[in-house]
Order: sequence, then structure tokens, then C-alpha cells
Amino acid sequence: MAAINALEMLKGKQDEIRLLCKKHRVMSFGVFGSAATGHFNETSDLDFLVDFDPALTATQKAAAFFGLKEELESMFSRPVDLVAMSSLTNPYFRDSVLEERHSLYAA
Repeated sequence: MAAINALEMLKGKQDEIRLLCKKHRVMSFGVFGSAATGHFNETSDLDFLVDFDPALTATQKAAAFFGLKEELESMFSRPVDLVAMSSLTNPYFRDSVLEERHSLYAA
């Protein structure tokens, strides 16, 4: 399978990503996984790390999370794994994700 330059693909959608992040009250948003490490291909999903506005209630965060995930899957026509920064409790996984993450948005 041919590698795809996922970071270039994401940069091409930068304006749309920014609008989605504002709509869903995202504080920071980045990509990690195969899209960030150069191992992305036509069957890869997209892995995103998101941090929401801390003023959101639990219900609002859930709505923002699933709304953002659905809109990203529609935008990219592929599965999306959306990981909330607050869920990174395993220090080894957190360090790995933060090391390879490429920031796409910051409020």
C-alpha cells in the first residue's frame, strides 16, 4: 500500500478544522499515530488528540466529543479515533502520544 502524506492532507483542511474546533469549544487539537509518523495509507484511520474547554459540563463535553468525531469522519471519509487529553492516564501512552503529536489547532 502506498503511503499518503497525511499532514499535507490535514493542512489542506486547516480552515475547516479550525471552524470545527471553534464550534465544539476545543482548546487544543492535534494528530498522532500513523498520520503523524509517516505510516499512513489508504486504509488507515485518523488519530486525533483533543482537549475541550474546561467550562463545559460533562453532558456538553460528550456532545462536543461525539459531534466532532462524526464531523471529522464525514470530512475525511474514513474512521476517526478521537482521544480526549483527559483520558490519557497511562504515562507511557501519554508520553508516546505527546511526543509524536502534530498540533493542528490551539485556542
